Amino acid sequence: MNTTAVRNEPIKRTRGGTQPLPLTRTDIVDAALPLLADLGVDGLTMKAVADALGITSPAVYHYVDGRDDLIDRLCERVAAEVNRNVAVTLGTDVPWDDGVVAVLMEMDRTFARYPGVAARVLPTHRQSPAEAESTDTVRRLLGDGGFDDEHADEVLVALQYLFGGWLLRPHETDRAVLEQSIRWLLRGAR
Repeated sequence: MNTTAVRNEPIKRTRGGTQPLPLTRTDIVDAALPLLADLGVDGLTMKAVADALGITSPAVYHYVDGRDDLIDRLCERVAAEVNRNVAVTLGTDVPWDDGVVAVLMEMDRTFARYPGVAARVLPTHRQSPAEAESTDTVRRLLGDGGFDDEHADEVLVALQYLFGGWLLRPHETDRAVLEQSIRWLLRGAR
């Protein structure tokens, strides 16, 4: 994901056009997110985003550096939607492994709402604040389970491979398989 700060203040237009209310990059991403859910990464077009905002396609390019930039911003927004506190909301007496399962299952539910996002995010090596938060949450839960830093990192890598493969699976696979696989991995690591 692109880690440059998103400007929330309107961007001044340098040429042509009138616009009753100035837009921001956030407005563009907000308008594109439901389209992403409906059309997926492959079907999302700058024209569809422009139409949703009631502006011309070239105007969208004034706010983002092209379709790839918009998709990167959308992927970061989707990753930020993951409820990392799902383990906390289960209660304080929840075992650490149930917490890890809860976070990963929440990630799966979130990514499933946006077709193509997982396939776009997984092969990238860009730093993502939302991804770092998810990793830190799972690492903390592994620490609660008694794993030292070295072993927690090893389990994290195994979980990343398992979960990454899961996200790229055919969508009709039963989610109970994911939960069972995570539990097997965690039991084996203990």
